[in-house]
Amino acid sequence: MSIFLKLIAAAFYVMIFQNLIFNGGYGISEAIRMSAKPRQLVPMALFMTYFGAVVSTICVLLDSISVIHSFNEILHALLFMGVLLLTYVATMAVVLIYGKVSPRTVRRIGIAAFNTLVLAIPFINYRSAFSVVEAIGAGLGAGIAYVIAVLLINNGLKRLDMNKTIPPCFKGTPSVFIYTAILSLAFIGISGTSVFI
Repeated sequence: MSIFLKLIAAAFYVMIFQNLIFNGGYGISEAIRMSAKPRQLVPMALFMTYFGAVVSTICVLLDSISVIHSFNEILHALLFMGVLLLTYVATMAVVLIYGKVSPRTVRRIGIAAFNTLVLAIPFINYRSAFSVVEAIGAGLGAGIAYVIAVLLINNGLKRLDMNKTIPPCFKGTPSVFIYTAILSLAFIGISGTSVFI
């Protein structure tokens, strides 16, 4: 039961308190784009969860090697990017060899793999010294956080479209950015971190 609780705690931590989309801005452009077409949300969230969990788990396992653990931040970043690239290549090889997929799915896998949200998860694991189970939880939490962000932004888009009192110069993209900034401030308030450095 302790393993399950660690997984859930890490997922909850990344999903709410360390929501990478709102607290760090990672993957926000894709979340805004996806909020306009939420029908594709489930496959995209699943691909992002898959890449986040797999890459972060591999990176935690590699970091248990003493030579790799002694790397500085830049070498860790290069290692994380290399693991992400190899995971993407291996996934695409398996998908293209064993499955018949549409070009849209291939494009979606690429967008999910190389999203800044996925690359930020190994850094959270590294800085938080997560175990393998917590790394998997962080990947799951990031996927859920992505779904929450897209649904919140989608709801905001609908309300902004219905609001007739918004001045014309703020309609569209400016109002979406203001709405997203307010959501980000709310999540930063939940996380307890300061906006000011």
